[in-house]
Amino acid sequence: MTAELGMTTDLGRLLKPSSIAIIGASAVPDTIPGLPQRILAQHRYSGAVYPVNPRHESIDGLPCYRDIAAVPGPVDVALIVVNAAHVAGLAEQCGHASVRFAVIISSGFAEQSGGRPRQDELRTVCDRFPRMRVLGPNTEGHINVTDEIPVGFSPMTNYERGLDRLRHGDVAVVAQSGGLGFALFNDGLARGLGFSHVVTTGNEVDLDLADIAAHLLDDTATRVILLFIESINDPERVAKLGAAARERGKHVIAAKVGSSESGKRAALAHTAHDTGDHAQFVRALADGGIAVAADQEELVDLAMVFSRTKTPAGRRVGIVTTSGGSGTWLADDIEAAGLELPLLSSELQARIWEMIPPYGSAANPVDTTAQVLSRGGIAPVLRLVADSGEVDAIALVATLADGKQIEREQDELRALARELPLVIYSYTRPSGRSLELLAELGIACFTSGRRAARALAALARR
Repeated sequence: MTAELGMTTDLGRLLKPSSIAIIGASAVPDTIPGLPQRILAQHRYSGAVYPVNPRHESIDGLPCYRDIAAVPGPVDVALIVVNAAHVAGLAEQCGHASVRFAVIISSGFAEQSGGRPRQDELRTVCDRFPRMRVLGPNTEGHINVTDEIPVGFSPMTNYERGLDRLRHGDVAVVAQSGGLGFALFNDGLARGLGFSHVVTTGNEVDLDLADIAAHLLDDTATRVILLFIESINDPERVAKLGAAARERGKHVIAAKVGSSESGKRAALAHTAHDTGDHAQFVRALADGGIAVAADQEELVDLAMVFSRTKTPAGRRVGIVTTSGGSGTWLADDIEAAGLELPLLSSELQARIWEMIPPYGSAANPVDTTAQVLSRGGIAPVLRLVADSGEVDAIALVATLADGKQIEREQDELRALARELPLVIYSYTRPSGRSLELLAELGIACFTSGRRAARALAALARR
C-alpha cells in the first residue's frame, strides 16, 4: 500500500522506537532541550534513552554521552534539539552512526529569513544518507498514543503542563503545524475522543505529511486520519491517499489553509511551505473522496463522527428531542446541511403518541418533552423510530449536563448505535461523566446543532 503511494520506507521504528537519543539534552527543567527526556519518563517509556551533550556526565540519573558515536547501542530515533547552525553537522554524525530516523525540533531554517542555506545543507545530508529518514526540521515531534511513546516537547504530552490523561482510540493526526497538530489532539481528548498517533512534520526537508499518512493507512490501530495541510508538492498524492483509505474502510479528513494571499505569506513564514494553487488542492481532495473541514473545530467534529458512527444508508434523519426549541433549531440545521427530515407516517406517529404527552409532537422532530424522562426514558421512542425503516439516521437532542440520563439508558443506546447511525446534540455542556459514557458507548456528541448536522452530512456523503 505505501509503495503505491510513493512511500518505500517502513516508518515503524520512527513511531515505535526501541531506543531514543536526545542530542542537545539539557539538565535545565522546563526548557525545550530539557523537556523530551522528562516527558518520556512521565510516560514510563521502556526503551533505551540516551542523552547526548558533552557538557554533562548525566541527566536525571541517565549517563550522558559526548556525541552520537559514543552511544553504546543502536538508535532508532535521534531527537535533535540544538541551534540550527549545528543541526546539519549533527545529522551527518547520525548518518555515520547508522541512526534510523532523525527528528529535528530545531527552528531557524527555510521558514526564517536567511535560513534557506541551512535547510539546503540539511537536504544534502539527507541525500548522502538515504537510509536515515528525517522528520522536520521545525517540528514539535510526535506521540504514539497506542504505545504511549512521546517524542518531542509539546505541553499536550506533558502531565505537568497540558495533559490530563491519554485516551487510546483510532484517530491519527498528521499536521504540518506542530502547535495546531497537538491542539487538535488536546481538543479531542477534552471531548472524550481517543487517538492512535499525532505526528507533526514541520518544514519537511525529507519525510512529508503524505509519507506519514500513507504509513498510517497500514496501522491497525488507526481508522481515521486528520490532515492539516499547508502545502504538498503533488496534490494527487492526497487524492490517492483518500482512495486508498476508502479501499481499506478508513477515512481521511483534511483542512487546507493558504487560500488567501495573507494566508500564503503566513504559511511561508511558518513552515516555509508554498501553499500553491488552492483550487487544485480542492479538486484533489474531492477526487480522493476526502472530507474537508472548514476549521479546527470541524476537524475534530468529523473525526468524532467518522470514528464512532455507522455510515447512513441514505440522507433521511429522524430527530428525537426533549427540548422543542433545540429540536426546531436542529431541524433547520439538518436541512441546511443538505439532509432530509421526512414527515413520519401516520401509523408511526400514532405509536409515538402513546409514549409522549399531548403537548409534544410526533411529526419529526419528535418532541417527547422532558416529561418522557419520568415515563420510562427516551430509549423506547428512539427504538420505535429506528425500527420503522422511515429514517437512515437519528439525532437525539438532550441535555447531558447530568450523566445520569445516559447512565440509565446506556444499554439501549449502545444497542441502537450499533444498528443505526446515532448522534447526540447536547444543548448544554456535557458533564465529564457523560463524555466518559459516550466514549464507552461509541456515540458522537456535539454542543451545536449546526456542527452535529454538518458532521452527519459529511458521513452521509460517504
